[in-house]
Amino acid sequence: MPEGKKGKRSSGGRGPARPARPKATPRRPRPAAKVAPAPPSPAAETRPRAEEPGPAAAPPPGRPGQAARGTVTIVQIGSGIGCPIRQKRVLRALGLRHPHHRVVRPDNPAVRGMVAAVPHLARIVEDRHGA
Repeated sequence: MPEGKKGKRSSGGRGPARPARPKATPRRPRPAAKVAPAPPSPAAETRPRAEEPGPAAAPPPGRPGQAARGTVTIVQIGSGIGCPIRQKRVLRALGLRHPHHRVVRPDNPAVRGMVAAVPHLARIVEDRHGA
């Protein structure tokens, strides 16, 4: 054995040996647990509530003067893998999880616009008018 290599470790042909890894620093202590608020007192529950007069019938959802449109069935026709994150978020917002998954959503311009944003991934397959 040559004199210069006596007592040294070989790196196995992978370059120079790495220095020893420094020891991990100790972790900081965790903050104290939050205390839950006290339950309401029984006296607060026994007080009668003042009834607020409201409209006789609630107006239909949507814009004023717009009739209720019913529901639509949406099916995912393609995979979101490899698509931009914006298109994946549209699929998630519609509730679609995988190809051939069908969901029923209210028929309104927002939902139709979301489907129009990803025509290669989702399609409206059924229009059902009525409630």
